[in-house]
Formats: sequence, structure tokens, C-alpha cells
Amino acid sequence: MALKNPKNIIILGAGSTGEYLAEELSAEHNIVLIDKDINKINQIKNKSKMDLLTIAGDAADLSIFNEIDLKDINFFIACTEDDKLNILTAIYFEKIPGVQTIVVTKDYKYRDYPGKLDVPEIKTFHSGDIVSQKIMNLFETPYSWETDKIADSRILFLKIKIDESSPILDSSVYSLNKEGTNKWKFLAVTEDPSSEKLNFIKPDLPSTRLRKGDIVLAVIVDKYEEEFEQTYFSKNDKELNNIFIVGGSYIASEVAKKLVRRKCNVKLLVPDQTRARELSEELDSVQIILGEPTNEQLLSDQGVGKDCDYFLALTGDDEINVLSALLSSKLKAKNSLVVYSKSEYQNVINSIGAEREINTKFTVAGEVCTYIITTGKMGKKGFHETIVDENTKIFEFKCEEDLKVEKIAENISLAFIIRDGKEVTYITDPDEDMAQKGDLVIAVTLDAESESSLESKILK
Repeated sequence: MALKNPKNIIILGAGSTGEYLAEELSAEHNIVLIDKDINKINQIKNKSKMDLLTIAGDAADLSIFNEIDLKDINFFIACTEDDKLNILTAIYFEKIPGVQTIVVTKDYKYRDYPGKLDVPEIKTFHSGDIVSQKIMNLFETPYSWETDKIADSRILFLKIKIDESSPILDSSVYSLNKEGTNKWKFLAVTEDPSSEKLNFIKPDLPSTRLRKGDIVLAVIVDKYEEEFEQTYFSKNDKELNNIFIVGGSYIASEVAKKLVRRKCNVKLLVPDQTRARELSEELDSVQIILGEPTNEQLLSDQGVGKDCDYFLALTGDDEINVLSALLSSKLKAKNSLVVYSKSEYQNVINSIGAEREINTKFTVAGEVCTYIITTGKMGKKGFHETIVDENTKIFEFKCEEDLKVEKIAENISLAFIIRDGKEVTYITDPDEDMAQKGDLVIAVTLDAESESSLESKILK
């Protein structure tokens, strides 16, 4: 289903971030993808069915944009590996009326450049800030793989992996939801433990039980979050006192700072001597260690073992992150998290037993994509979209008229209605429940078809 008013979007950079954005946005918008590497361009064109215009060339030569009718462009997204180029081209597009410019930066030094250059209208996404906040969200809910807060943080979505020690292993989903009536709901679960694809839990199958390896999606009203934790996870709380981080990256330093504020004991292993010296001056309460993240003996000597509550692999090198996490597992660290950018490493990470993994490119691209989608759809409809993973999306929308829930609930899970900006109502009967004009409705879709169905009914 195409929107009535698709946007014209230029994406500069065909790396993994640009590729994801093009793939996600091309279904509903007109995309121009530009990169100086023609091989990247061709790979994207060949492996997907995306309908988009591609241009191979160096955007530093602004004449490359002469091929495009710029007066019809709505968004310009610069997400190459070159922060300077991203900012330069964004400044160029900022001068074109009607164009919203977006920059993705890697180096924190360039994060505030648009403001310093007196072009604050440029929307800037700094990958380090996005990923470090993502990591800290996981520490807020250590039993959850994924955490998303929506509706001004009043609704919490959690993806929870069921392992052999999980307190809700073999629990009846029917019973869990009965206990959480008007407070929380277990919404979807993987039908195949070997896959992360979620499917809605059928209310007419009370025998459904959570198995080892399942991933389950839970939705919780914020004021009941503590009760939810106490009910199901208080006996399985993960101690998060001793944290070991490898990497001298901006992400590593930011996470170290935030963990110290949480009263954690933090050790930071940095391979570069100059960077180690800088961080020792910057991070007063963090023990800085100079050395290689893949030195097993060094890791062991520095306490990466059974007393290590969490091992965080946060270097800028995927291979080093994977290898160091593998060593932490060998040394019996209790938990580990791996940050990576290349999707081909995901299976390797899963095989080494890492408890958490964050794909930086997906995480950053997801934030940008959510901004684009929201900007394009909000208006008077009050429509907001949150991307949980490549299939799962959460929608918030305001009703412009009284609406029977059953009319929009086909293959869609409607979880909550927020009325008068304060009263949160749990949807129990889609056949009977009614959303009133002005209500904020929270809906979840698990595939592109149901997403299009929802949009066709709401974005008329």
C-alpha cells in the first residue's frame, strides 16, 4: 500500500546504514541512493527488489546533484563514512526550500557542528549517543533483550529471551496474561526457537507455554513495571556490580561514565596508549588498563571470570569484539554484550553464547527511519512509528473519530488506549472495545502486510 503523498528522499551513502534506510523507506517513498562506490550501488540493486534511482559519483563535487530535480526533494539524508562530507552536503541542501536535512555522524567531534556553523535546522544523529543509550536501556531491564518506551515513556515494550534459568520457563501464557490484566500482556512469541520471527499469541490457545529459546514480546503500563519485575524476575535478578569493558571508543567511554553513576565498579581495557592516557584523565572513577582485548591471560588477570557480572565488547572492530567476547565466555564471565556493524557476524555472535548483541548500523538506521516516518505521518493524525526489529513495529495514533477496535484489529494487536492524556485502558475484547475521538491508541504489527493494513485504515 503506497501512501497518498509519498516523499522524495535522497540518501547519500550506500553502506549498511544507507542500505537499510533505502530498503525500509522505498516501499512508500521515492528514493535516490548515491555513493561513489559503484560496486556497492550494484550490489544493493542486484540483491533486492527495491524501486529506486541510483547514482554513482563523488558527492564532494556538488554538480552530481544536477541530475536530480531538487525542488521536489523532501528529505536529504547524509550517512556516508565521511562526517565532513555529510555535513558539507547537508549545508548545501539546507539552503534549498522545503528540504529537511539529516546527518548521521560517527565522530563525536562533529556531533555539534551544525549548531556551530549556524545551521541548527540540520537534524543530527550521532551513532555513539544512540548506541550507548541503547546499551544503558538494557541495563535498566537486564532480563530483557530489547527495551522500547513509547507514549512519553508511559508504555514499555520488552523482548525477553527464555533460557534454562528464566523464572517464566514453561509458564502458561494464558495464566501470565490473566495475572497481568490491565497491567501487562505477553503479546507475541517465536513459534520456532531457531528463528527470532515473532507471531501473535492466540488467546484461544490457553495451552501455549514458554519454551527454552523462545523470545517473547511483553507490553507493560509504566506504573506497573516494578510490579512486573518483582512478580517474575526478582528471584533472578542479575548482579551488575563488576563491569569489564574493552575498547577506547566514544561508546565505551560514555557507557563507562553512565555505569559509574549507577555505582558499578568499571574496568576499561584500551589497546591504544594515547587513548588510554586521555581516558584516564577523563574518567576519574574508572580503572583504565592498557592492553589487547584478545589477550586471554590479561583478561583473566584483570578479573574477567566468574566475578565479572558483565563483559562489554565495545571496540570499533567487529572481529576483535567477537573474539574478546568468546574469551570472556571461556573465562566464565556471567554475561556479555557484543556491539557489531556487519550483519554477517550475527550468527557467529549467537554461536558463542553472548547474552546480548547490538547491531550499530541497524540501531542507528532505525532511529533515523523512525524520525523520517514520524515526520511524514504525524501531522493532525498524531501518528508515530517505533521500529523494534526488521519485522516488529509499534504504532501510536490519535483517533479523529470514534472507532470500533475490531475494524482495525485484523492481523494487528491493539494493546492499549490512553484517554484524556492520562487514563490507560487495556484492550480486552477487540470485538466490543471502542476507541473514542482524541484517544491515543497503541498498536503492534509483525509484518509488512499488517502494517499496510493499519496505515490504510488510519491514514486515510
